[in-house]
Amino acid sequence: MNNKTVSIVVPAYNAEKTIKRCLDSIVEQTSSNFKVYVVNDGSTDNTATILNDYKSDERFHIIHISNSGVSVARNKALELVDTDYVTFIDSDDYVDKNYLQDLIGGFVSEDIDMVATDRNYLNENLNLLVTLHYDFGIYNASDGINILLDENGPQGYITGKIFKTDIIKENNIILDPNIHVGEDLIFCIQYLLNARKINIVSSLQYNYIQYSDSLSHAATLYNREESFNEAYSNYLDMALKLKNMIPNKSKYYSCQRNINARIARICEDFLRTMHLNKDAIPIDKNLEKKLTKMMNFYKKDFYKSKLIGKKQKIYFWLLLNFPFFIYANDKKRFK
Repeated sequence: MNNKTVSIVVPAYNAEKTIKRCLDSIVEQTSSNFKVYVVNDGSTDNTATILNDYKSDERFHIIHISNSGVSVARNKALELVDTDYVTFIDSDDYVDKNYLQDLIGGFVSEDIDMVATDRNYLNENLNLLVTLHYDFGIYNASDGINILLDENGPQGYITGKIFKTDIIKENNIILDPNIHVGEDLIFCIQYLLNARKINIVSSLQYNYIQYSDSLSHAATLYNREESFNEAYSNYLDMALKLKNMIPNKSKYYSCQRNINARIARICEDFLRTMHLNKDAIPIDKNLEKKLTKMMNFYKKDFYKSKLIGKKQKIYFWLLLNFPFFIYANDKKRFK
């Protein structure tokens, strides 16, 4: 396996403060059989100037495009990838020196088509927030989908995973530029629908920088900005698209249930956040009615899902039956 080649895709937009740290961490890898595709997504700061310093390294391929979004940038790189494997690193993140070695080492048998690893979460000052450990082992791809849907697992981040290039190319798997939250989860699950097995390994070599102003972070009960509406709407669109992707086959029934539970959970959190912000942002009554209707439609799968904790199920039931109790409790907890 050591002679296999891997491409590293790094999209970069106005990343002058972090791109050098990211790329230097790649240069320092113990595994040297790699290519790097850095896509400068129309940066208006000094990102392009910094990237010039890496042109002398023949492993680096610098691509400049007009600003089109992270999905288009990643897709542009995927068009050029010709190695056995491909992995993704975000420009504000960085990896420790054994990262590639550990990922490639996870392909311990021919039928393993994806390797995923645990990660460190750091804040903008690089202080460790949390280290997440997952249930390590080899799983069938259908079980892998459920693992990615579990909020306590590696989830659908495209980073921290390595893919076989031929599966991506043969099945025309790309990132949807019209999905702005969870587009990487859709990519990963579409990939697993065409894969055999996934190996989740212990590595702790990927360092993920969590920013408080990211769009995905906006979909939280703690958010007090108008961005929560856009974030939840995008998140819901993603989940509904995901639902339509899963085949109607017995081996995917638990996947369908867990996706339906995810949709119901998004609707629940959306409603609660709307009411937390109602003093500043008037509640859209039609949207409130729509979200409540969807919660009722998917509630059976929500209650049956093994990915939903008992406490979450109680809150969900209370919101459907005694909503004002939940809204009053949220107001005390979060304000």
